[in-house]
Amino acid sequence: MSNQSGIQASDALLDAFRAFSSGPERALVVKIENETLVPGAVLPSSSEDHVADFVVLEPHVSDSEAMYVLYRTAPAQYTFISYVPDAAPVRSKMLYASTRNTLQRALAGAGDLSLTLFATDADELTPDGYRRFLAHNNLAAPLTEEERALRTVREFEAVGDAGAAGSARRAHAGGVAMPMSASAEGALAGLAEAGPHRKTLVVLEIDVAAEKLELVAAIESDGSDLTANMVGDSPRYTFFLYEHEHAGQTEESLVFIYTCPPTARIKERMLYASARAAVLAEAERLSGLRVAKKLEASDSDEIAALSPAALHKELHPPKETTRAAFARPKAPGRRPRA
Repeated sequence: MSNQSGIQASDALLDAFRAFSSGPERALVVKIENETLVPGAVLPSSSEDHVADFVVLEPHVSDSEAMYVLYRTAPAQYTFISYVPDAAPVRSKMLYASTRNTLQRALAGAGDLSLTLFATDADELTPDGYRRFLAHNNLAAPLTEEERALRTVREFEAVGDAGAAGSARRAHAGGVAMPMSASAEGALAGLAEAGPHRKTLVVLEIDVAAEKLELVAAIESDGSDLTANMVGDSPRYTFFLYEHEHAGQTEESLVFIYTCPPTARIKERMLYASARAAVLAEAERLSGLRVAKKLEASDSDEIAALSPAALHKELHPPKETTRAAFARPKAPGRRPRA
């Protein structure tokens, strides 16, 4: 997922960033713990060669645990590493994918973060893996047409829905506006219409040949049939008006879910990634509702994890409970003299 998770950087992490940016260390590990971005290990340099020095990461790389790394390549220059192994739990994959942009914004101003390494295998976080990554970035000209298209897709997916938080005009500047069929427009507008048979689940797809948004489904749903309407070989945009109980109140939250299976064709991925921000803005305009949560899923396991219970946790993450500080008993006063 590349959409925002609501997870924020802790004060401890911000302090660690400041100390790291002014120090000589090679890398700072960042993890998500208790729904918060927290600092992990600070790794010292073992060599002046920043490529060979990639060995400092190896003891901290797990086959099943995700992490971010801020890796120093020169004074005030860093490679941002997002490591999400294939064997990581589905929820962990979703959190790390959807929190990446938040962390990168928190790092803004720390230095040059022009390089971002997305890794899913431990072999990629070795000196040889880093050399391959640098060679791929430095030799743009020899890339095949498919590789160039994939790079464009990643660039679109990296910015994600950054423009969707503001007006439609700003969102279109961050993505590609696309014509929408009358049925799709009507279904989105209908999300705000109360009634006994209200269509609360709207699924859209792009007609790639016509480059037009079409309606796949508009149904009454309680969320139990989310996966049945999103599984397929093509990407989908899904809007779900989730009615649920929270803190003794009935709430309605509009959730946007972008699903893009790994089997999707390059052109499909490009169209969906580039149009996402504009679709979000248009959906909010037509329905008059604000999207409360934006999620992304790319494989069957992630899609299967999109249950009402999972949505409730995404919308209302559990609050951290703080332990009361130990109150030391007061020292006894002096006894009055006889």
